[in-house]
Amino acid sequence: MSRLGTAALFTLCLVASAQAGKPGTLAVTAPQAVPAITTIAGAPLTVRVGDDLSFQVFNADIPGVGQIYPSDSSDTADMGWIVHAGGVQYTPDFADHEGSATSNLGAATPYATRSVTPVTGTGTAADPFQVSVSVTLGSSGLRGTQVVRYVNGQNYFAKSLTLTNQGTSPQNATVFLGADIYLAGADSGVPYRDAGAGIIGGQDCGTTPSYYILLIPQTPADAWSGASYSSIWSQIGGAALDNALATGCIDNGAALQWNRTIAPGASVTIQGVTSFGDIPAVALFNINSVTPASGAQGQTVNVTITGLGFGAGTSFAFGSGITVTNVVIVDANTATATLTIADSAALGPRDVGGSNGTLNATLFNGFTVTGGTGPGGNVNAVPATGPLGTLMMLLALAIVGLVALRRH
Repeated sequence: MSRLGTAALFTLCLVASAQAGKPGTLAVTAPQAVPAITTIAGAPLTVRVGDDLSFQVFNADIPGVGQIYPSDSSDTADMGWIVHAGGVQYTPDFADHEGSATSNLGAATPYATRSVTPVTGTGTAADPFQVSVSVTLGSSGLRGTQVVRYVNGQNYFAKSLTLTNQGTSPQNATVFLGADIYLAGADSGVPYRDAGAGIIGGQDCGTTPSYYILLIPQTPADAWSGASYSSIWSQIGGAALDNALATGCIDNGAALQWNRTIAPGASVTIQGVTSFGDIPAVALFNINSVTPASGAQGQTVNVTITGLGFGAGTSFAFGSGITVTNVVIVDANTATATLTIADSAALGPRDVGGSNGTLNATLFNGFTVTGGTGPGGNVNAVPATGPLGTLMMLLALAIVGLVALRRH
């Protein structure tokens, strides 16, 4: 059945379930606290991005129905990033959404100092639509930065969350991406799992499923769950997913989990995509990481690339100024390559692309070019203090003195 056919199949149950609410619905609080929203008006997806790290998504193939509960919400819905750190659960401001059924999360502290940018980009593969969100996690010293990207014609959108530890001590963070999924206009679905790709989500309840909503980790997850929506929020509230897949046609949700320790001044980034409709190519071929993730101008670097669906003929591109040679496909999930970085390669992070036949994948900001070493090799700064610094200062003063004597 086509996706348009699926739309017809589920149209009869669009409104009643969403408007009536369901167990776990939160009471709405002060309206002035409603999150700010930026909308990516793409095709076929329209992605609403909240300044509280929440989302709502519309699919033109299923017109008029949000794909996350509550489906009739005019803002964002019950999907977003949740972080446990220092014994506190930081969440989107679900209580100030138009509606929410996330009460099973338990005690929750909304993200603070929130901001969201306007949309940039033109929606092409070379210039995707992009929205950035910045939040703080209470007094933890952690700051979150999210980048959302969408390319017209794709049935998925990409997102990355970077957590930066601005404190002076290491921080343990447990990060979740969770959603109460609303499959093609129906609040019920069958939990779905692709273990090879680490995917979790749901499929419609038809005899032959034709519509999927999938959480696809580009950064491999440490845990996952596909269960009833209430169980998903309870598990996240308890800071641990159960790695279990429920059965049957249920009011379902899905979640992924990542466990990280962040050193003072350091950052970690988690990337993933969420798809709506057919299982997308990114679920078959993907790039997860490059190690090492940086190299200097003028340097030759041997890297290991991890991902999914690698095979004979797979190629990789690191952008202008970097030549990729000696590609070896170790297995379906691992490749090695040699990067030759030109002296003139642009500094900073860049996307890493891959191709395998008709399949393409992109790792957002997957590799960073740093400053070159210069013709004499690595250049190290002279310390301002210590024995070496003192010696160099004395030598400099002696040279200045000799020059002065010669002039007289």
